[in-house]
Amino acid sequence: MGKTETTSISFDQEGDAYFMVGDLAYYLNEFMETEGDYDGVTSITNTGGIGINIDEVNEEVEYTFFTI
Repeated sequence: MGKTETTSISFDQEGDAYFMVGDLAYYLNEFMETEGDYDGVTSITNTGGIGINIDEVNEEVEYTFFTI
C-alpha cells in the first residue's frame, strides 16, 4: 500500500465533485465503486491506481496510490 493522504472535495462549474493532488484534479465520477478496502478505485497506469474513501458528510476524500 502507498501513503494515504486526506484532502477536501471541491466542485467545478458543472457541479462535478473532484479533489486535487498537487496540480492534478481527480473527478469522483472517474472512480469505479468497490466492495473492498476502498469506496472507489481508478487506474492511473497499467500497473497502479488510486483508491479513495469518502467521509460521511462528503467533504473530504482519503486517497492512496497503489501498485498491483
